[in-house]
Amino acid sequence: MTRKTDILIIGGGMAGLTCALEIPERYAVTILSKIELPTGSTFLAQGGLAAVTSEDDSIENHLRDTQKAGAGMVDETVAREIISMGPELVSVLSGWGITLEGANGDGGGMEGGHSFRRVLHYFDQTGRFISEHLADECRKRTNITIIEDAFAINLIPASREALSLLQKGSDRCLGAYVLIGEDVVTFLARETVLATGGAGKTYRYTSNQDSSTGDGIAMAFRAGLPVRNMEFYQFHPTCLYHPDKRNFLITEALRGEGATLVNESGKRFMEYYDSQRMELAPRDIVARAIDSEMKHYGTDHMYLDATHLSRDFLEGHFPEVTSGVMSVGIEPWNEPIPIVPAAHYCVGGVVAATDGSTEMIGLRVIGEAASTGFHGANRLGSNSLLEAGVMGLLCARSFREDTPAEIKALQVRDWSFGRAEPLEESVLVDHSWASLRSVMWDYVGIVKTDKRLRRALKLLDVLAEEVEEDYWTLLPTVEQLELRNLTTVARIIVRSALKRRECVGLHYLMDCPHTSHIKTDTILKINM
Repeated sequence: MTRKTDILIIGGGMAGLTCALEIPERYAVTILSKIELPTGSTFLAQGGLAAVTSEDDSIENHLRDTQKAGAGMVDETVAREIISMGPELVSVLSGWGITLEGANGDGGGMEGGHSFRRVLHYFDQTGRFISEHLADECRKRTNITIIEDAFAINLIPASREALSLLQKGSDRCLGAYVLIGEDVVTFLARETVLATGGAGKTYRYTSNQDSSTGDGIAMAFRAGLPVRNMEFYQFHPTCLYHPDKRNFLITEALRGEGATLVNESGKRFMEYYDSQRMELAPRDIVARAIDSEMKHYGTDHMYLDATHLSRDFLEGHFPEVTSGVMSVGIEPWNEPIPIVPAAHYCVGGVVAATDGSTEMIGLRVIGEAASTGFHGANRLGSNSLLEAGVMGLLCARSFREDTPAEIKALQVRDWSFGRAEPLEESVLVDHSWASLRSVMWDYVGIVKTDKRLRRALKLLDVLAEEVEEDYWTLLPTVEQLELRNLTTVARIIVRSALKRRECVGLHYLMDCPHTSHIKTDTILKINM
């Protein structure tokens, strides 16, 4: 079965939906989402969108904060372009009915690493507010088709499926094979946009949704695209520690209002790690501090103390956090909140320009799945929504020029199931998933060692062989395909971490404790 569209967008977060809305209406746009909209890391984002809107702030200030957080590895040209477009993005969002607090220059929120209150927000439900409005706007457009419960399995490179369509010696993306129900549909597109987000489910503790399985990064890597700096995985310092609510984020904005990090004795400890910025130090520093305290005291969590704030203030300014912790019996105005660092944001990704263009004709990668150089070695808080929105706009605007020629259906073969059989024992997938996440959490976490990394790679190599065998012999299911993608991304992270012989930003390797004066990118391709 074959379907055709002008532009195929895989992913339904802020990057993908912003792109879809900005694309000229003469193009037929198809959005694929593997779960119902609104979705993605955007939907869970509590903090906000960092942008310069006040006359007291400046692009240079925001750029300087971004560079400092990025530990000297930020691409200044890229960062300046994205930050400079922040005010325009805020204006475009407002035109779609998305007006954020602080957008009129009257002061946003404060987060770690920022020198100014520039984090625009909607209470602590910013991501949900943005996602719901973007999804509603997309549903109104006659040129946009949204298909939910659609899982992209693989990209379709011309080099493997249609040699006659190769252009100027470069490979070309022709679309993707997509699992819908029990059928695999061949989606052909003149342009394909990966906006699939990160891979937080690689780790045992994460702030991400269960759908955050690195699908776009894995697909692009298998298609031969280079990925960059995947060793830089950001752990959010404060995820709720509770068995019944494992991926609930406690926004950094709460620390911006004075909440403090304390141990079981109630003692504040950030003064030993960053005495000047304390709880508002960049996330890599705060996460390592919490990790160090946990190991020192032999505990599996620390606490965030917001008891100095009143119930009225917490419910009025942080309704999402307050209702979330209260749902498991915690009253944050009376008792500290148990927290643990959790995998939060994939700083690395597929090498891409700010408009999402890659070395493969007809393929764009935007948002968290992309690596533009904007974040360097550590993302500054709330720069993610900024990057996602700006890349969505720039990607869409690049389609105002001529796009690759339409593809004839007969030029690409449909998916073949061959002799594949149904998966009869789900325990195979469940056990492998749990094993992978345990290996990554225990051996490839906030603080790494060579020995742990090498052990992790050995275990993951064995797991990858089993997963790949299942891929070729079993009928495809979402759970099996997600496991395949997670395994691919996990191995990339470990291999990248082993290649970087220094401590910088989010990469802390105890065997190489000193930061290098020459910071180079870690690039991996499938044939390397």
